[in-house]
Amino acid sequence: MHDPPSGPGNGGPDRDRDHPLRCRTDGMAALLLVLLMVCASVVGMSPAQAAVDGAPVVQASAPRTIVSLTFDDGNDDQFEAAQIMNDHDLKGTFYVSSGLLADEPGSGDPPPTTMTVDQVRTLQDEGHEIGGHTATHNNLTKLVPDEAQRQICRDRATLIDLGLRVTSFAYPFGASTGETQRLAAACGYNSARALGEIRSPAVPGEDDICAGCPVAETMPPANPFRTKAPNQVENTWTLEDLQKTVTTAETTGGWLQLTFHHMDDTGNELSIPPSVFEAFTAWIAERAAAGTVVRTVDQVIGGPEKAVVDAVDPPRAGNLVRNPGLETLDADGNLPACWQQAGFGENERSFAVRGDARTGDVAAQLSLTDYVNGDAKLIPTMDLGTCSPTVEPTRAYELGVWYRSSGETQFEIYVRERDGTWSYWTSSPAFPPSDEWAHATFITDTVPEGVDGISFGLNVMGAGTLETDDYSLEWSVGWWDYLGRGIDVMWTRLSATALGPMENLGLGR
Repeated sequence: MHDPPSGPGNGGPDRDRDHPLRCRTDGMAALLLVLLMVCASVVGMSPAQAAVDGAPVVQASAPRTIVSLTFDDGNDDQFEAAQIMNDHDLKGTFYVSSGLLADEPGSGDPPPTTMTVDQVRTLQDEGHEIGGHTATHNNLTKLVPDEAQRQICRDRATLIDLGLRVTSFAYPFGASTGETQRLAAACGYNSARALGEIRSPAVPGEDDICAGCPVAETMPPANPFRTKAPNQVENTWTLEDLQKTVTTAETTGGWLQLTFHHMDDTGNELSIPPSVFEAFTAWIAERAAAGTVVRTVDQVIGGPEKAVVDAVDPPRAGNLVRNPGLETLDADGNLPACWQQAGFGENERSFAVRGDARTGDVAAQLSLTDYVNGDAKLIPTMDLGTCSPTVEPTRAYELGVWYRSSGETQFEIYVRERDGTWSYWTSSPAFPPSDEWAHATFITDTVPEGVDGISFGLNVMGAGTLETDDYSLEWSVGWWDYLGRGIDVMWTRLSATALGPMENLGLGR
């Protein structure tokens, strides 16, 4: 066999020497390699290329990352957190429940545990964002759709009525369903935040870190009404944990929402020390050089402030109490649907469903033992209108219930203001003990302005038992109502008998 000729590709020692085309190709490859290295220095290396020869690699331009510092529940110590952010020119998003905002304390009053309306307005004036968090901080997934809609819509309507711009929403407890997402959109929000679908730091006592989850939300988010976030910040989070959550998000870029509740040194499960938050805000304020910036949720999502959508109950007639005979039980079978236990003081309270009813199959029995003070009662659920009767200001109402009691009992009456806040209103005179079914009735004063709901029930005021059945609440026709109705009837009759013929002749015009 003949040896193959020496030449390009044949492995000879001089295979490239006399071939200018190959030399030009190698030169182009070298040039391409240089260009790739320059490009790598511009766009930044991958996280795997963290060091070369033991020396750290500094990225010239990291992927753009946005961090939103969000605060849930409107707790009073969050106002201090806002002032810390102001010192570093950072702005946050504060999700508040309108029905839980505090009034300005009077002289000698204890300080409130939630922010006041004036504080929330101040935050907005300083450039922070105010978002909605339901009227009374309810888990929306446990409510019927009508009540969930009222919680979301009425909260936003109330906040806007206070002069606030409200476009972002956060689900209480991070709990949402497809239905609650639809309601958040229908109530005029541009976004709604959940919790727990972004990887969280591995902190002591926390198992659910969502290790397989992404490290940041996309921009824009795939579903603006279930935006993803790490677990809420708790007292197990350290400064290093907060920083690592950010630097981990920086490896891919995207949007990171951190959720805080309390800023104090109490060790509360949902608190972190102000000193830790101060150090974190100082640190993150310097991350702009790495391509990381802090923005409010509204700044990230964008979009206009939409019109107010208020969920208003249609007027009811007749008996306004839902499930008045207590016949329908709740899903657990422990209480009548649309009813709740209430009480206070030092005693042992117990509730039972009885079959020995006045009408139907069900009556309620309340018992008090080990009595020192306080009371117990069964009342319509204090919600925004699904169960609690809706009432009109300036009207009086007649309450009624049949009872058997081992001791004296009286009506305890509570009212709901339009922002969803419930408070004690008044009590009736006492009714005597009765071994047989007796009918207790009471006519209220006219409902105060600003009130649109009521809840009531007979109470047990000492050791003993109380059985109740067949509740009622109806509009009470007072003297002025009676007189007004009489005038309307008289005018109708006069129009039909006297003015009608005159109009036919052209004389009544």
